[in-house]
Amino acid sequence: EETILDAISLSYGASHPMLKGGTIISCMLESIYAHGSVFAREGAIADPSEKLRKRNFLRHLPAIELTAGIQKTYIPKQSTSYFDDGNTRSIPEMEGGRVMIQIIGGNGDESSLNSQKTDQIIVKEGIKIIADFGVSSFSSNSETNVNEFPELDIFEGSKLCTFILGTFDGCVIFHLRPQVMVEPRVSTGPNVFNPLEAYEIDFSGSSLSLRIKECSLNLGHRRVIVPTETTFAVNVIKSLVNMSFEGTTQCELSWDFQGSSPILQVTSPGNTPAQSSHEDRQQVPVLIKDLCQGRLNMEISPVGGLSFTQASTSREDKEGLYDWKFFNAIVSPDEDSPTRIRDVLYDKKTMYKLLAVTKLVNADLEKVLRYFLTQVWRAKEIFDQEGISEPGKVIPGHKMARLISLFLCGDISQVDEILPIIRRVVAGDGLDVVRVKELLRKHVENYDEWAAEFDRAAKWAAVMLGPMTFNQGFVECEVPPSAESNQEIYVGIPTAKDIYDVLRDKPQLPLDP
Repeated sequence: EETILDAISLSYGASHPMLKGGTIISCMLESIYAHGSVFAREGAIADPSEKLRKRNFLRHLPAIELTAGIQKTYIPKQSTSYFDDGNTRSIPEMEGGRVMIQIIGGNGDESSLNSQKTDQIIVKEGIKIIADFGVSSFSSNSETNVNEFPELDIFEGSKLCTFILGTFDGCVIFHLRPQVMVEPRVSTGPNVFNPLEAYEIDFSGSSLSLRIKECSLNLGHRRVIVPTETTFAVNVIKSLVNMSFEGTTQCELSWDFQGSSPILQVTSPGNTPAQSSHEDRQQVPVLIKDLCQGRLNMEISPVGGLSFTQASTSREDKEGLYDWKFFNAIVSPDEDSPTRIRDVLYDKKTMYKLLAVTKLVNADLEKVLRYFLTQVWRAKEIFDQEGISEPGKVIPGHKMARLISLFLCGDISQVDEILPIIRRVVAGDGLDVVRVKELLRKHVENYDEWAAEFDRAAKWAAVMLGPMTFNQGFVECEVPPSAESNQEIYVGIPTAKDIYDVLRDKPQLPLDP
């Protein structure tokens, strides 16, 4: 049998006199359908008076094959739908939405699937929920209050205006099933604990994709324009968690700006890029070409740590300076991460792009960054000339003094001034702050302009390199455990070992049939 509803109109509103803003959403649901079957499983027990045990209750639920969905959903244009949380106000629009939900469980086995050679989804263990959804067109026009930041020409009353138009599709797969026991487990007590402890949830196969037709972000006299037909996608390769949502997840991330880069446009303060002519505004691409398209795998550890690996489920990904190792160096540094970041700093093509973007954001910040990068490139040239390829070759005092002299003044004339400072630090007598500041004042351009910052840096280095006092450790007498000193007080109270044994025992207990 099949049930069909022509249309349903839903309206939701929320407000509170003690809170700012409010929400009103109106939505039309057309062509709602549902069909399927539900029947009892063989050997199922539905006796509520039975003593609670760690039973596989999914085996006693009815077998089900149910499909329900909405063929068309949209927000009427004549409606006054909006979101407002007091800080962000958004007006959404949507057309061509669809939703289909399948609930499947206990409908056969894999052998029957192979014999029938159909597209029927077989779920023998547990229950699986598949939610397939998509929207052919959606848009959002929003305004967000931004805190004042005068150094970046962001003043009181500034608003971040965002407009996005696009489509999205997705599929969420939720499979609740008993945990697979790798090795047999036994219990030291009765099996009467939480029946959900021995279950797991599998999200493998879920996916989400977003295609942007138009997108722009405006903040005062700045605007960022995202290229049309930009796509983002997330595919869950493997995701398995327990009932506390602890587990590992591996998913594939991909993005494609269609060969272009987001554009940053800037005009004079008080004007907007949209109202300014081409001659009155400046613009620069935000990303280099290597970052305009990418694909990599992201892994989430049980404790929430992120790490990236090479994409292996799709087309062969690119190798180079900005492959998966670059992203991994940012979110999950390892022993190779400093080398990767150093190579990025040495890449002048990327750094010139960064300087161009920084200059449009703040000219003073661009000057500081340019000076820093210039010194980094100069240090690289000195290291290459001196044959320094690893940190161990810098350790000898005379070599270190020679490198510092070359870096400060371009020659080795200051080696005799620098070497005593290094020897004093090595001897444990601390850093000579006065002599260090004299060297900096003599050889660093614009020292007086940044005198306060240099003074703080010198004092910080003096603390880091200064001698430390050592306190004699306390000598403690041997103290017997409290449980052995007066055992009568602790009669009936479980020890820490007993508590850990109970906690570790029950969650790994197999299910009763």
